[in-house]
Amino acid sequence: MSNILVVSPHPDDESIGCGGTLRKHVLSGDTVLAICLTSGERGGHGRPAEETKVIREQEAEQAAAILGLDQTEFWQVRNGSLRTTRKLVDRLRQKIAGWPADTVYVTHDQEMHPEHRVAARLVRRAVAGLEAQIRKPEVLMFEVWTPLQHMDQIVDITPYIDTKMAAIRAHKSQCEVLGFDDAFLGLARYRGEMFSWPEGDYAEIFAQVRF
Repeated sequence: MSNILVVSPHPDDESIGCGGTLRKHVLSGDTVLAICLTSGERGGHGRPAEETKVIREQEAEQAAAILGLDQTEFWQVRNGSLRTTRKLVDRLRQKIAGWPADTVYVTHDQEMHPEHRVAARLVRRAVAGLEAQIRKPEVLMFEVWTPLQHMDQIVDITPYIDTKMAAIRAHKSQCEVLGFDDAFLGLARYRGEMFSWPEGDYAEIFAQVRF
């Protein structure tokens, strides 16, 4: 059994980008922890930030329960102000080393959304700076806003697609405005057809960070 960490810039990125893979880890007996760096309070679509923050954290908890995650932490960095600061890198490094994490999932470093790119840099710097005696975890980057152009791992999520979709739809405040559920079902189907056929219908893909 392994310790799995997913670093999500906002609530919903974990479900959208690797929800099927996380569910597979859970059913394999792995321990899965999610960190939401921000609470996505700027994504209220007209709601006040403080109200949105509460709603999106609740939605993340619901999605985590659907996926079967062991714990979700909300670091509550101000949405829109996520930066690669030394303080945040150190905090993440301590989390990775102290747990310790065997695999870390994060949004990829070519994502259109700037805070998704920041999350990737935070993880890269946190892992790169681990002390020599600490084994570095595998770091796998997933796609949300921008499709990956390079992939190192393909995970058949066909058995978990219904759970992934339920987790995405738990983020109701987002799905009621933008059709994330249908859009990412289509992406998973496309990835499955292109890279898992004929064994599976749905897939998630990942790029590995090299150190």
